[in-house]
Amino acid sequence: MLTWVEVSKSAIKYNLAQFKRLVGRGVLLMPVIKSNAYGHGLIEVAKICEDDKNVDKICVVSLDEALTLLKNGIKKPLLILSFYELDRNKIKIALKNNVIFPVYRLDQINYLNKIALSLKRTAKVHLKIDTGTTRIGILPDEATKFAKKITALKNLKLDGIWSHFASSESDQKFTKKQLSIFNNVIKKIDEEGIVIPTKHFACSAAAILHPQSQFNAVRLGLSTYGLYPDKKSRKNINLKPALSLNTKIIQLKTVKTDTKIGYGGSYTTKSKTTIAVLPIGYWDGLDRKLSNIGEVLINGKKFPIRGRICMNLTMVEIGNTGAKVGDKVTIIGRQGTQEITADDVAAKIDTINYEVIDRINPLIDRIVK
Repeated sequence: MLTWVEVSKSAIKYNLAQFKRLVGRGVLLMPVIKSNAYGHGLIEVAKICEDDKNVDKICVVSLDEALTLLKNGIKKPLLILSFYELDRNKIKIALKNNVIFPVYRLDQINYLNKIALSLKRTAKVHLKIDTGTTRIGILPDEATKFAKKITALKNLKLDGIWSHFASSESDQKFTKKQLSIFNNVIKKIDEEGIVIPTKHFACSAAAILHPQSQFNAVRLGLSTYGLYPDKKSRKNINLKPALSLNTKIIQLKTVKTDTKIGYGGSYTTKSKTTIAVLPIGYWDGLDRKLSNIGEVLINGKKFPIRGRICMNLTMVEIGNTGAKVGDKVTIIGRQGTQEITADDVAAKIDTINYEVIDRINPLIDRIVK
């Protein structure tokens, strides 16, 4: 194995325990493991959550992700957050296994009710309210009417209502506005005598920074994996990064001064030096924008990426360090006292830590330790 991702089971369990202490016993903890568990491995993280007493439900982005978890023996309740096709066979399997569906269109509730009726079951659904992110969801003015239509269908149970913050880590004013809209929607639905057991709004940032948004369930996304949504949240909770991305040196070569490195010769050596070639590139999730500005760790020291990152290969200048072919190279993670974090990488390429980890190729082996 030349390139691999290590996932720390103990770090994920530690982060879940930290949030359970934060939200308390009366609030459900629902980690989000969509999109290959933010790069950490869908099945691998699901199994960690399955065995964790602090996890009440597991959130996924789609019906297909839910079905993948069912095929791999996950028994805890699964909540779909975003999308699904109205596919009879797939929905039947999901409903037989008590998967919870989001609803935000009339055709969804009618179809789910029809399938549930044919199975002589009751399908649990969560009503998504668009309070200002302007993605999927029912507009607030339509929410009460929509909730009444759900409750009129005999084979549906309105088990939850929820929304999603647009900028809970950065814009307090807009966050308060969204929260006010959501509370008003709940109030109007309550006035109709409709009881909804589960109410959730908070993501990682909101759970930390806006306790009033926790209601009785929290969707824990990025922070499940030990990453912070912003600098402010670091002051409120201690987390441990769960992921490291690693590869190995496959070739070492000594080159002369003024040697051009890589496609386009975008770097020219300043002196005689040693170049290490690594079997990792932008196909694997090492962003091409890190060319000539990124770093890696070898034997506990940082070394610069030289030349353009290729599809499958990357070159690093290591000088006279005594490194050998086969030595471990860490792209994200820690070696000794040195560390390269997802936040470090994100800062160099002007993006967010979410994207850095999420774009690690899902075909790379995830090793749980």
